[in-house]
Amino acid sequence: MHFITEITTYLETLARSIPLELFSVLGTIVEEIIAPIPSPFVMTATGSIAQAQQKALWYLGVVAVFGAFGRVIGASVLYFLADLGEDLVVGKFGKFLGISHKHVEKIGSRFEGTTRDYTTLTILRSIPVMPSSPISVVCGLIKLNYKVFAVGTFLGSIVRNLFFLYLGFTGLAASEQLSEGIESASTIMEILFLAALAVGFYYFYRKREKGTLLKEVPNEKDHPEILAKYKELKNKPVPEITKEELAEVEARLEYREVDELPKEESNEKPTLYIFRHGESVDNKKYVFSGWRTAPITERGEEQAEVLAEKLKDKKIDKLISSPQKRALQTMKIAMSKNESAKNLKIEKDERIKERSYGDLQGQSKLEWHKKDPEFLHRIRRTYHGQPPHGESIGMVYKRVSAFAEDLVKEMKEKQINVAVSCHGNSIRCFRKYFEELSDEETATIETQLGQDYAAYVIE
Repeated sequence: MHFITEITTYLETLARSIPLELFSVLGTIVEEIIAPIPSPFVMTATGSIAQAQQKALWYLGVVAVFGAFGRVIGASVLYFLADLGEDLVVGKFGKFLGISHKHVEKIGSRFEGTTRDYTTLTILRSIPVMPSSPISVVCGLIKLNYKVFAVGTFLGSIVRNLFFLYLGFTGLAASEQLSEGIESASTIMEILFLAALAVGFYYFYRKREKGTLLKEVPNEKDHPEILAKYKELKNKPVPEITKEELAEVEARLEYREVDELPKEESNEKPTLYIFRHGESVDNKKYVFSGWRTAPITERGEEQAEVLAEKLKDKKIDKLISSPQKRALQTMKIAMSKNESAKNLKIEKDERIKERSYGDLQGQSKLEWHKKDPEFLHRIRRTYHGQPPHGESIGMVYKRVSAFAEDLVKEMKEKQINVAVSCHGNSIRCFRKYFEELSDEETATIETQLGQDYAAYVIE
């Protein structure tokens, strides 16, 4: 490409007009960000110039370290761009592939900073034929621990740089041929990277379930009888639902009878405001929503407007939402009239998302009530009742309480007020945490959709 040729020509001129240490930094930054530039170019050119300037062999080590710093800078640019791109792409198109941010990031979370993690990335970065830019992009996509990323990139790049510097320093025709061969192999590896990425997306597309995210599978061994009962009832014909039964169940599912939310507020101490999202399309259809992508309805927007009116005069310094669409939509509307909060960035936290209903997600609550109301009650309104391949309320409490502990600590340290937008089961767990409710109380309290909030003063 003409553009790439112009850049390489410019780099060749630059290499002869500035110190090689500086060139190695600037050149590797450009080489990393602009992937089509031949990967051996900067270091082999630097090695050739070092030989022409009659530098000592040990000098190559100095330049290799400077070049490694440049590689980390360039790689970090790609890392954070890929991170941002993943947020945008998965956030918008993830539902069509059946993946969420958590599924992508779970891969990176496995690299927690062990010696093995550092060693693995260092080796990958040191292999001459391994394309550098795709590695940086993939690490950003999965949000690999940044310290592992930076250290592994730096150490591996020193080894890689020394290899190419020595090739350029020797100035042999055989070295030039080897360099060309490495570049060809690197191009092949880049193609394989892209192919593997395409196969991965196709795999997730084939595995997705209509309207749902891929399910995490909690431990089902604790309640094998639940799984057995589900399999027994799954294909059972649904008896006709009478008008009286429909009205009774709808009244329950529309949360017409709800528990009053506590409101402890203070002008001197930090206050936490928590509310549930407005009515979603799944609420309206009476289906198990769980981790599904379910936006709010017009009625849900109206409920959030009621909430906005109640919260408009509260001083709020930070916004945190479940990453699910219905919670995010409600947060935006609820804060739209609050001058202190309407322009704040909404932070997202996976720990406060809705309970996973596993195999029941997307299925009708009305039908399951008709099949077996006792079974439905056990998995919905008992603390340890676990839907098949889903979460019990107790399991949700573990992640919500961990979030609450972190949040309380931050609010005390920074003396800030925080608003949290989440879900019915999340709020159950917040109330257990702050009000010390029993397991039974936690499982049976009801919270209306949108419209109202709970408030807690953080002592």
